[in-house]
Parts: sequence; C-alpha cells; structure tokens
Amino acid sequence: MDFAWIIPFLSLITLLAGIMFAIASKDRVEARRHDPNAPKSTLAKDGPQGGVAFLRKDGPTARKPDAEPVLE
Repeated sequence: MDFAWIIPFLSLITLLAGIMFAIASKDRVEARRHDPNAPKSTLAKDGPQGGVAFLRKDGPTARKPDAEPVLE
C-alpha cells in the first residue's frame, strides 16, 4: 500500500488548524479591545502603572528625559 499521501495530508490539516486557531484568537482580541470594561494592560499608557515609567528609578521623568532605565 502506498502511504506517500499521508505527509501532505497531515501538513495540510496542521496548517488549517493553525489558521483556525489564529482566526479565533484574533476574534477574541478584537472583542476584548472593544470592551470598555476590560482591564488595561500594565504597560499601557492609560493603564494602572501609567506606561513603562514604573521601570525607571525615580518614576516618570518629564524633567530628565535621558534617565537610565532600571533594567539595563
């Protein structure tokens, strides 16, 4: 029996499953983006921490734009 068809068949099924997963994930992300009650990300500028300013030693640095970040 010839089983040369199984590799293309399995790769096609895997590709289709990946595409379906990506479409479902995109729909969930879009629904969350349009939900006004969804919590904001910590890294979002309008989030609870106010953006990535919490990574700096002295907080928001409007006075010192060249301050070194903590993680470097």
